[in-house]
Amino acid sequence: MKVLFFEVLNTLIKLNNFETESARLIKDELNIRVSLDELATQFRKEWDEKYNMLISKGVYRSLRQLAKETMISLLKKYYLSLSPAELDYFSNAISSLIVETSELYPDVIETIDKLSQMNVSMYILTNLDNDVAKKILLRNNLLRYFKGVVSSDLTKVGKPAVKIFQAALSRANVPPSDAFIVSGLVEDIVGAKFLDIKVMFVRRISNVQLPFKPFYELDALSQLPDILSKIGL
Repeated sequence: MKVLFFEVLNTLIKLNNFETESARLIKDELNIRVSLDELATQFRKEWDEKYNMLISKGVYRSLRQLAKETMISLLKKYYLSLSPAELDYFSNAISSLIVETSELYPDVIETIDKLSQMNVSMYILTNLDNDVAKKILLRNNLLRYFKGVVSSDLTKVGKPAVKIFQAALSRANVPPSDAFIVSGLVEDIVGAKFLDIKVMFVRRISNVQLPFKPFYELDALSQLPDILSKIGL
């Protein structure tokens, strides 16, 4: 039986004003005397740089880890520091903002419902934390379609490290030849190559450069049911 593993971020959802809402939280709580726009821009820069650094070094572990690293780096710019308890507070609050600022792409509900009617076995495989991914799916009435959620915080390693992909295959009890990854993240293309897992890349962001050619490249998730029918899934 073939199995689909879906990423959540840039695949099922996009984030609207995440950096602005995170900056608003930080500015209000810590009374940082800079403009909201400036703080939001700096937050986005630190977030992206920390994520890319953790990914490239193979030490990404969880969304909350990323939030902590971002806060430490950001506050150094303003000569501030936080206690471990305060860092925990902000990492949890920022993780909650991922849920609050998430928005489904318009083609998701109909596509997932079609796949369910086709009796396709579906799992979530994500670099988001388990509770964050589940909250996003629950608020959009999608969790019921998926047989399980494999996440970086529970496997203690994130994409593109091979271990998280092995954990997903083990969870679904399928060999790589029976697995497909549906994702808009380059990390999935890189990691899946180690195990020869086929990737259906959903191009949610037009200017993303791909390091390898995926099994299929989709302009919209809505193309997925027809593609799967053509290949006999």
